[in-house]
Amino acid sequence: MEEIFEQFKDKDAFDAYWKEHYVPLTYEDVREAYEDFVKSADKHIFLSDYEESGNVSREDFMDNLSQAAQFAFQDGLTEAFYEKNPQVYENAFALFEAAQMEGGDANIAAAFHEEYQRLYHDFLLELFDAQYAE
Repeated sequence: MEEIFEQFKDKDAFDAYWKEHYVPLTYEDVREAYEDFVKSADKHIFLSDYEESGNVSREDFMDNLSQAAQFAFQDGLTEAFYEKNPQVYENAFALFEAAQMEGGDANIAAAFHEEYQRLYHDFLLELFDAQYAE
């Protein structure tokens, strides 16, 4: 694990690697997995009390996704991310794991984590628009 910190000594080193190797994702990369999950759940992807209130809105639906939906959407994004960026994903994960085990800087791969969170948020909004907006 120590060798990963030799390759990426600091955040700037990972950021340079990220800029050179990251292949961007679009909603199309996750659309089938996301929409198939919604279809298989018959659109019931929310916490029951939220769904029963009848006030499903774009503003707060992400805060009220069922655990199964959250896992399915995160898995779909992870698979798509890995498919397009296997080495970038593996390096970012190795940095995270090494930081946890060896006490290294967990922020070296911040670009990966920030992009993953941004994609998750944006793709869920696109899913909402495609499946729930009227």
